[in-house]
Amino acid sequence: MTWRDKVLALTSRAIVKQVLRLPLPWSVHRQAFRLVAPPLPVRGATFGMKDIAGVPCGMVTPTVVEGTLLWLHGGGFVLGSARSYVGLAAALARQSGYRVILPNYRLAPKHPFPAAPDDCLAVARVVASEGPFALGGDSAGGCLATVILSDLLRDGTPPRRLILASPVVDLDPERAVPDMSGELLFPLSILYRVARDYTRHADPKDPRVSPIYANVTGAPPTLIQCARGELLEGDTDALAARLRDGGADVTVQKTSGVPHVWQIFVDRTPKADRAVRRMADFLRGEA
Repeated sequence: MTWRDKVLALTSRAIVKQVLRLPLPWSVHRQAFRLVAPPLPVRGATFGMKDIAGVPCGMVTPTVVEGTLLWLHGGGFVLGSARSYVGLAAALARQSGYRVILPNYRLAPKHPFPAAPDDCLAVARVVASEGPFALGGDSAGGCLATVILSDLLRDGTPPRRLILASPVVDLDPERAVPDMSGELLFPLSILYRVARDYTRHADPKDPRVSPIYANVTGAPPTLIQCARGELLEGDTDALAARLRDGGADVTVQKTSGVPHVWQIFVDRTPKADRAVRRMADFLRGEA
């Protein structure tokens, strides 16, 4: 574990986690989240915006395009944007040769469920109509990716590969509370707040809210990464089991000593670099 990985883990636990305990407006958290984004232009790729199915989408394009990856960003359904994920997308594009599409789906609490999955599905259907593609997402975006995977399987236009990073797949507030001792980033309070502001009055067992209940039979080869000991590690295990029950070939990779979705620190910490390299290898069929 290098000093940069250690600094990320320490900063997450000692500073970010404590700030997330505060009942600050989402606008403040959004501004802080934007600070994670690297400056433009990004190395080895170009960044632009394009409207797809009425949804503004970031487009990160490598020098030579070998495929398309639709990536749904995380942020608890209330934070995040194409711009804040451009660093991760650029690294994936550069290493895999895939053009990465990042929808700016509508965010809660102004736009609660089902705005986000509706936007993502609309974009996915356009992307699917243009040819083979891969699908991915992290955290809340992993939830949305699994939701629309079920829709695309029903449509008969599934992605060729699926990549998820620490997906949340069960938003039921009555679910069992996991061991929090290894969680470096999240206090439990903010997760309850996120779920409340996103779901509002929706049934938490609705498969489009909590995709652990969705039909994912026939899913493509899948890679799931998570931090060992994080709050959502159990979601990774539960989803992997459900995908395997449906016939999918699932690879789970767990990393110790990192916070939730450490992959967004690619090009800044070695463990993030390693995780993203594994994602790119998976996209190219080398893992």
